[in-house]
Parts: sequence; C-alpha cells; structure tokens
Amino acid sequence: MSKISQQARSDLHSMLTQADVHWIELDSVDSTNDYLARAYQQGRISGPAAVVAHMQTAGRGRAGRQWLAQPGAGLCLSLGLPLAGQQMPYLPLCVGVAVAQVLEQWRVPVQLKWPNDLLADQRKLGGVLCESFLTGQGAVTVVGVGLNIHAIDVPEALSGRGAASLSNYLSTPDLPSPREVAEAVVSSVLARIDAARVQGIDAIFTEFTQRDAWLHSQVQVEDQGAVCFAGEAMGIDRQGSYLVNTDQGLRAVHAGDLSLRARP
Repeated sequence: MSKISQQARSDLHSMLTQADVHWIELDSVDSTNDYLARAYQQGRISGPAAVVAHMQTAGRGRAGRQWLAQPGAGLCLSLGLPLAGQQMPYLPLCVGVAVAQVLEQWRVPVQLKWPNDLLADQRKLGGVLCESFLTGQGAVTVVGVGLNIHAIDVPEALSGRGAASLSNYLSTPDLPSPREVAEAVVSSVLARIDAARVQGIDAIFTEFTQRDAWLHSQVQVEDQGAVCFAGEAMGIDRQGSYLVNTDQGLRAVHAGDLSLRARP
C-alpha cells in the first residue's frame, strides 16, 4: 500500500481539523483556479478556501483545453488546499471519486474516465483539474471542478458523443443550485482526503476502479493525435498511472504526457 509522507500527513491533519473553508462567490471570473492561485500568491488568502463562480470566461481543462460556462449553466468551483501536489499524487483520483459519490446521491450514473473526466451514459458531465504551486506561506494545491448542471449541446465533446448535465437526470424542482453542488463537493473532497490519510489510499483505488469507464475496453494511447500503442485497459496502478495490456506487454500511461482514447 502506498504511503503518504509524514509531512503530508501533518499538513492534511491540520487542514482537515481547522476552521471552516473560506468561501468566495463571484458573478463572473476568468478562471476560478487562476483566481485562487493569484489570491494565494498575493497573500490575500491562507488556509483552505473555495471559489464558486456563476460564469467563467477563460476556464481551463487538461492540456489547456477551454472550459467555459454561461451564467448558471454549470458548476465552476476551485478548492485551495495548503499542501504540495507531489505529496498526494493520487489527488485527482481522490477528487473524482468524491465528486462521483455526490452525484450518485442524486442517482446520476457516473463513471470516471482517467485521468480527470466525469461521464454519465458515456457523455461528458464534468472534469477535474489539480494544479500545485509555491507561495510565500508554502505549497498550495488548487482543485478545480467543472460540472454541467443545465442541459447543453456540445457535440464535439468526447469525439461526438455530446455532453451530459444534471438536468438530464433531475427534474427542474429537484435540480440543485451551483452553490449547493459546490458545498456538497467540497465536503465530499475533504472527507475522501481524510479517509485516505486515516485508512491509506487502497480504498480510493477500489472506489475509482468500481467507476472506471475504460476498464477492460480496447483503447489506444495517443501523442498529439498520433497513435503510440493500443491494447486492453487494465486500470490504474499504485502511482496513479493507467495500465494498458499491449501485444508487447503491460505498459503504463502517465497523466500529462499522453492521451487515452477509445479504440475505433
């Protein structure tokens, strides 16, 4: 079982037992992740903080892809945590599981597409982006979560499969507001981090595997659109990489350098 460093354990324990998260709600912002990063680096915020915006004009997903949001259409949330990302290399998996558990309470059929997408019925519902940096007060990781709440039409999402939203699964009277979703997500993320700290991370890997959208599917690994190799998706390893069983044997795919796609 992977271990968290002693310093990371101390940081996490301190974070999860201190005063409530500081909340900031904005009508519009370029990027909730960038807003929090600036606030930490300029010393305007210290400790855990969350930013939720009703509109996002320059949001980012993995590999710099745009994640825009019209007013009230989706969740634009960033949670700042006073810890170094390398102390928790599995953090994106932990966050994905935490968000999925919230959505499942509303009977949304969530799957997780490694490394950072949330799917519902094979359509993109949301995503996670974790970014770490140093400030004058120490290391900070900002966890960005984007979720579609109201029905939208994004045909290019997931190679033409379109996008999903909470409104596909909940009637209008039952549809939560972005702030309600944000508060539930933050609570779940902190609880999952605490569980990893106390119990070890095997439980997080088990939870991810149960929702793995790729597992045992035929996939191919691409580098800027060029296919590098293909095979059967075998799930994540204890370093958070994704394993693919190819004709040449088992190979690991690392988040950030290659892309995993369904094989045509």
